[in-house]
Amino acid sequence: MENHFKRHKAAEEKPEMSVKTAECGNGCETTAFRGTILFRCDGNPVIGAGHMMRCLSIADAASLCWHILFVTSSNHFEQIITSRGYRCMILHTPYNRKEAELDQFLPIIYEAEPACVIVDSYEVTDRYLRAVGKACGNCGVPGVLAYMDDLLSFAYPVDILINYNIYGPDKAGEYKALYQSAGVLLPQLLLGTAYAPLRQEFANLPQRVITEEVSSILISTGGADPDHIARKMCQYITDQLSACDNASAAGSDPAYAQADRAGMGQRLRHLTFHFVLGAMNSDREQLEALAAPFPGIRLHCNVKQMQRLMSVADLAISAAGSTLYELCAAGTPAVTYVLADNQIAGAQGFERHGVLMSAGDIRQEAGFPQKLLSAALDLAADYERRREISARQKKLVDGGGARRVIEALTAKGRENQLGNRI
Repeated sequence: MENHFKRHKAAEEKPEMSVKTAECGNGCETTAFRGTILFRCDGNPVIGAGHMMRCLSIADAASLCWHILFVTSSNHFEQIITSRGYRCMILHTPYNRKEAELDQFLPIIYEAEPACVIVDSYEVTDRYLRAVGKACGNCGVPGVLAYMDDLLSFAYPVDILINYNIYGPDKAGEYKALYQSAGVLLPQLLLGTAYAPLRQEFANLPQRVITEEVSSILISTGGADPDHIARKMCQYITDQLSACDNASAAGSDPAYAQADRAGMGQRLRHLTFHFVLGAMNSDREQLEALAAPFPGIRLHCNVKQMQRLMSVADLAISAAGSTLYELCAAGTPAVTYVLADNQIAGAQGFERHGVLMSAGDIRQEAGFPQKLLSAALDLAADYERRREISARQKKLVDGGGARRVIEALTAKGRENQLGNRI
């Protein structure tokens, strides 16, 4: 691994630190260090793609001002990372045993001398972050250690703490109390949706025009979908459409009438469903087989222009993860649902702000496809509510969060650099 890293370093001149003001690729004026920003994050079929994708969005915003290096435990996202022109080093360690990787990770920090390290993982410990922070501090120019937080688990010993969730600002008092009780210096807090790190395609979009009739619904279930939500939703939709078609063919046959007694098939048959399948979705072949007889069911794999797809759909159904912030930036009304404990606060926060409808926690709920589709159809029938939701979404998320994160990291790095010179 050490030789692999040195090959990359030899391929480019080692960057000199600079405090020149430059314009970053996203239009912001910021201090261009011409240094390295290192991302320590993971994505795999167990934890999904959320950590990785939000770090990639920050990397994209920083790419014209920084050299980018990703360090991951496995190679699941190596191709995606390198296809964007970024270096990627694989530790080949368990993603959920962070302290066990320190002997391999810390030498990379010392060798790379990053101006900033961003850690994004629910598996970190106090000891782990202190070790990484010490390594950052011992670089040629003291580096900035930032942490992406969703859980408020403990007083993270970092320089910058990022919680872009809709409930982030509500947690400011809890953060201060937690750090005070732990006797740890409170880091710089970047809280709230202004810091939601979205891809550049979602920045500064115009206000969406909401149509009275809904003709298409986007269904997003995350990068891995370990709970097989997409497959179960697609199975339910195809069953209802088949029942509806059979009832029409059989006329008044009571058996078919019973199958479609709620009229769900009739309500679905005039809609187009766009299923977004993540790179690690294991049900792709089954989904293709289910969708093949139904032209109204379309599967989208390895989507490059998510904003365009969201703008085509009249509304969406999505798990309560990072996709919700993209839907807000696009102004696409949506129904959300909870699949993990860390999604509960977000789903509740969006509903509390009148931004999205929440169908609640669908774990262990066998009838969740009907529940989600019924909620989506109810929203589809309420034109005024969809208009209100879309307007609130745009006020909440403007798509400039990744730029603001980079500005804060750069300012902190400049502070460290100047302090080191005095």
